Amino acid sequence: MGTDSAQLFVQKMQEDKGFRVTVQKINDRAELWAYIENKGYAFDECDLVKAMAACMAELEAAG
Repeated sequence: MGTDSAQLFVQKMQEDKGFRVTVQKINDRAELWAYIENKGYAFDECDLVKAMAACMAELEAAG
């Protein structure tokens, strides 16, 4: 579930400017992870890196 959840998070960051701005404004690491978990996402940093790499690969393929 972790990688799938991270991919959904990355997609939400791409598509929802309000969500993205809110996430970007959080400066505290613990507060950021609490916010992410509160929004229903369940992933760790490794899952997030994998999701970001997949997103970059998709952008390169489309570009």
